Amino acid sequence: MNKLNLLLLWCLLLGAIVSCGDKDEDPEPIPTEATAALDYLPATKGSTWTYGGARPYSYTATGATKDFDGKTYKELQTTSGTEKTKSYLLKEKGVYTTIGFMPGSRNIKIAILKEETPVGKPWEQTYTFNAVETKMTFTIEEKDITKTVEGKTFKDVIHVKLVSTYSYLDMDFNNTHTSHYYFAKGVGLILSDLQEVGQIPLLTYDVK
Repeated sequence: MNKLNLLLLWCLLLGAIVSCGDKDEDPEPIPTEATAALDYLPATKGSTWTYGGARPYSYTATGATKDFDGKTYKELQTTSGTEKTKSYLLKEKGVYTTIGFMPGSRNIKIAILKEETPVGKPWEQTYTFNAVETKMTFTIEEKDITKTVEGKTFKDVIHVKLVSTYSYLDMDFNNTHTSHYYFAKGVGLILSDLQEVGQIPLLTYDVK
């Protein structure tokens, strides 16, 4: 069950979604090459990322957008084996929010990175799926570090730790899952370390 929960959390962070909201009256500008170089999760049209390790997948920034609750999100298409899904990403004032679903639920928004948050200061989110309440606590463990992944060295990396705890009908499961995510400026997510499930490293990327 531990491995299943961790995989579900990882899939949730990818943010697959199938519904939409209202039109944004003042949408955030479409990223350019210059702004993409400053983003920890670029979403410029035609950009691609490929991952390997415990759960290989790839995704592409399609250039399309979709509105959710008055905000304009950028569309990403993920390919895992023969399955293709769509996810959505919003960057607003240094906060990166994805929208996605776990099996049987939709429209779960997750602020996966807050680049201006000081090291050691957490932010939390709680959601319920099939009567199981999940509390997610994110903390930036390190900033502006250098990280080597698959032989390639990345600079300006932020390391985010995610601790997830679970309860059912107010009864704690007494289990905690910890995972680590590394984001490189101008590149995106370079490594997901899901502990006992394994690591998912970035193999190739092309940010437009």
